[in-house]
Amino acid sequence: MNKNEKNNSVSRKNLQKKKLVKPPVINWTKVVIRIVTILLVAAILFCGSWFGVKKITQVKTEYHHALVERQLAYCQEFVTLKNRYSDIVTLKKSAGFAKAYSIVKYSGIVRCGIADFTDISYSISTDGKRVELTVPAAEVLGNELTSQEVFDEKRSIFVPITTQEIFDEIAKSQQEALEDLIAEGILEEAHSYAVKIITQFMLSCGFEEVIIH
Repeated sequence: MNKNEKNNSVSRKNLQKKKLVKPPVINWTKVVIRIVTILLVAAILFCGSWFGVKKITQVKTEYHHALVERQLAYCQEFVTLKNRYSDIVTLKKSAGFAKAYSIVKYSGIVRCGIADFTDISYSISTDGKRVELTVPAAEVLGNELTSQEVFDEKRSIFVPITTQEIFDEIAKSQQEALEDLIAEGILEEAHSYAVKIITQFMLSCGFEEVIIH
């Protein structure tokens, strides 16, 4: 047998061996298990991330709620506007030829604002960026007498003018002054100031949007 014949014989044998080699068998069970495992891991990672973001958002919202509650509790009475005024009252009495009078100059101050800050209701968005508040209408918080002095007077034992009568006349004048200020819009002005102050306050707390009703 010559060299060429030997080579041909070896080639045929190698070809026969290649034909006898079977293709690899795919284990579909392992493939399915791997796919299911990958899907489970992906689902766990996704759920973990989702719950993590939700927890962070929840903590942030709870923090903002606590912050607003604490700040509202600090300020019970919220005075947004003060108005000073002064007037003169005259009290006269006479009986026959007896006469008496008292002229008193006094000053007072009217305070307006929110009577109780905890009456403000609010809601915070889930992302903690927006706060919406309902602020009660402004009201008169006080109308105090700050000073008084007798400008002129004439006394008579027959028609005496008592201190209580003078105080009553001043109180009547104070009420009239208050009614005039309300008619001029002092309560609306006080509410407007309250809205501006609360808005700036909430923005300083970290909110991006403040809505007030």
